[in-house]
Amino acid sequence: MSSPVRVRLVNSDAAFQEVCNTVDVSRDGILFASPHSGYWAGQRLEVTFPYSTAPTALNNPQAANVVRVFDLGGGLFGVGVQFASAAASRPSAAASPDGAASRPERTSLSVLVLVVESGTLAADQLRNALQRDGYTVIVASSAQAALDILKTTVPAILVITDDSDINGRDLCLAVKCNERWKQVPVVLRTNSDRPVGSQTSQREAVVSVPKSSGETRLLQMVRLLAPPPAKRSAYGAIQKDLERSL
Repeated sequence: MSSPVRVRLVNSDAAFQEVCNTVDVSRDGILFASPHSGYWAGQRLEVTFPYSTAPTALNNPQAANVVRVFDLGGGLFGVGVQFASAAASRPSAAASPDGAASRPERTSLSVLVLVVESGTLAADQLRNALQRDGYTVIVASSAQAALDILKTTVPAILVITDDSDINGRDLCLAVKCNERWKQVPVVLRTNSDRPVGSQTSQREAVVSVPKSSGETRLLQMVRLLAPPPAKRSAYGAIQKDLERSL
């Protein structure tokens, strides 16, 4: 028997919330079904469960983190969340065989990259390369799919491929004209070396990278604009070199 749960994002200007139905419930968290594709592992939520629309209901919210997202089919996505109280109750240090306490496991915040790429092979290659750097990656195959995802979450950086199926410059302009998204840096992959149109480039940071420059240059720009979580200090030299070249 499913039960309603209210979910509110706490890392997107508190602008999005929805009431969903649970699929499964455990002592540490819940699994709910949502039609929105913008959830990602590491996202912080405020969850109210059980949730009631009755005026006298307590409806106490709980801090939670997304730990799993998968496709349920039929336009629904399964979102597994762990309550922050459950994570905090776990021992932070374990005793080693010699009796000394081992160091608690270090966790790093997720850095979300939204990739807009119509080609399946190219999208997979970009996803794999970014995930090797520790990024959390969501792929949108069209400009409209990207805009739908942006309604529910704000990524750390946007990587857009300008091709026959995606008008990257128009999508850049739509992002930079939106108050909620305009601070998100954008890397625009183009088929030419010509700069981004002035109307777009005047609206916050949009960096144009020719496809001919290859994957290495693209990854360098992503690392510069949104350092990966596990390697924030590892790219200092790369950042300085790129800053001197810009």
